[in-house]
Amino acid sequence: MRRKKLQIDFDKVVRLIDEGYTQIQIGKELGVGKNTIISYLKENNLTTKPRYEDLVNLRFGKLVVLERAENSKDRRRRYLCKCDCGRSIIVKAKYLNNGDTRSCGCYKNMENYRMNNYKEASKKIGEKYGKLQIVDIVLNKERGKYLMVCSCDCGSISLKCYTKMRQGKTVSCGCYGRELRSKRQSANSSNKDRWYFIKCNEKVYCRSSYEVVYANYLMINNIDFEYEETCFKLSNGKRYTPDFYLIKDDKYIEIKGIDYNILDKSNQKEKFDLFSNYYNIELYLWKDLVSICKLPYKSYSSYRYQANKLNIEIEAYFANMVYIKNK
Repeated sequence: MRRKKLQIDFDKVVRLIDEGYTQIQIGKELGVGKNTIISYLKENNLTTKPRYEDLVNLRFGKLVVLERAENSKDRRRRYLCKCDCGRSIIVKAKYLNNGDTRSCGCYKNMENYRMNNYKEASKKIGEKYGKLQIVDIVLNKERGKYLMVCSCDCGSISLKCYTKMRQGKTVSCGCYGRELRSKRQSANSSNKDRWYFIKCNEKVYCRSSYEVVYANYLMINNIDFEYEETCFKLSNGKRYTPDFYLIKDDKYIEIKGIDYNILDKSNQKEKFDLFSNYYNIELYLWKDLVSICKLPYKSYSSYRYQANKLNIEIEAYFANMVYIKNK
């Protein structure tokens, strides 16, 4: 005698499947055995959902999962995610788990941007400007731009900004500027104080003791810089030479002991303001140097006193005592 077909509520089975019930749990809910449920599901082309891990608060690349979102039309799990760039996006769970989606799209756009930049930057290899020949490129991760690895006629290797090379603002590793400064200093030997710092085993003379402080800070922290790299012609016809150029940051630094509002020789504030309209530049006063360089004394005279006690020049004290002691 043929067995009577079991009557099972189809809609209820679908609802239980959507709620994540297993085959055993569905059988208990309907009062039938597991094998009966397996046969019923197969006959009606239904499958139970596998157990899954809750992804809330987990990180996938640049995405952090915030909460469960409404299922997709094909009944796939989806999650609301927050990208590191600040945008929110809804992503299917399977794309998070298999690594297909790692950001809201900004990461892919950035990779494409970098790849295009890399191709363009690579074309510059072999070009020569002044004493510099481009031999390679390197990515500045902080700024997302490529710097040129240059070989100078003097034999040194340095990193340079391509735009400044094209504009003729950078023509050497710094040796040409040192040569010009040496000529200027030889012609003007009447300065009362011959401030200097030692870079690449060479004395570099500068205009103030505050510049000595900052130069030694940069060297002890392995920050690539050039001193008085370029003399710029401003829009009013006057010329202006910033004190320091930080290569990787593509930023200029002007060092002053006294605020322009208190003492301003030769209208330096006007030149500084004009220059800042076109270039990235910051002004550091003595109080700024104390904070940035983490100096132990706030009074400059204290350093002169310490140097005199040790019977050494104050430049040597800054180079060999202050930063090593505080590093």
